[in-house]
Amino acid sequence: MTTIELAQHIIDELTPQLGPGEATSVSRLVLEDLFGYRRGSHPRKLSQDEQIMAWATINRLKAGEPVQYVTGIADFYGLQLKVDPSVLIPRPETEELVEWILEEHGAGTQVQCLDIGTGSGCIPLALKAKRPSWACTGVDVSSDALDIAKGNAEKLSLETDFRETDILEEPSLHLRSAKWNIIVSNPPYIPPSERSVMSPSTLSHEPELALFVPEDDPLLFYRRITEASKELLAEGGNLYFETNEFNNEDVAALMKACGYSGVERRKDLQGKWRMVRGSLIR
Repeated sequence: MTTIELAQHIIDELTPQLGPGEATSVSRLVLEDLFGYRRGSHPRKLSQDEQIMAWATINRLKAGEPVQYVTGIADFYGLQLKVDPSVLIPRPETEELVEWILEEHGAGTQVQCLDIGTGSGCIPLALKAKRPSWACTGVDVSSDALDIAKGNAEKLSLETDFRETDILEEPSLHLRSAKWNIIVSNPPYIPPSERSVMSPSTLSHEPELALFVPEDDPLLFYRRITEASKELLAEGGNLYFETNEFNNEDVAALMKACGYSGVERRKDLQGKWRMVRGSLIR
């Protein structure tokens, strides 16, 4: 089997469940990330070991496993990040949140930035890559997630601090000893009742810890982070949230009620309300 034949075989196998467009995209990622083959390159014959890996890969994909977990790589804001089922797969809308932060805080600024619920470290690592002078920190309650984030920082040579923290508890001395100019979070926000409308791939493979909140308190993490950030943010500091389209207005109202100024909501490129930002003016 050649690389071109494998690419087409993946498309043929996955098109019935993914559609031709997504199947083609998955095929490209598999060939690039696992077999080092880019479209347009000279085709080559796969070794026996590669053919065994190819069949195993196709079976995992047909079983609904996300391609990023199969390859172990997720692309995010120009970075290649290691991912596994201990972390969420970074989404394009999170790239838009990073873009908003960079838009409002130019190059050369001295910024201390904290990402709460960092997962793979995608947000602080993307910010550090574009703003090398910033001091970026990511915290998470999952030690497994932090291992992934630390590995990504080391692989990318991006000096970023990662620490284990449960934001539902009192902020640690480390967090309180700094005055953060930016706090950002994409926290869990899905109530269990919405399982029925979620993709089987997400439910079966991505970490529940990073997805779900109590049914009777869907804004739990937004409220806790909003309250804690009043202590942690420097004067004039900004708090940024990623939300889903259904709770965006509620999160904005929560921030206003907690005394944040200039609260602004933004839509993503799909026209859905997905981001909120507010400033702390004491």
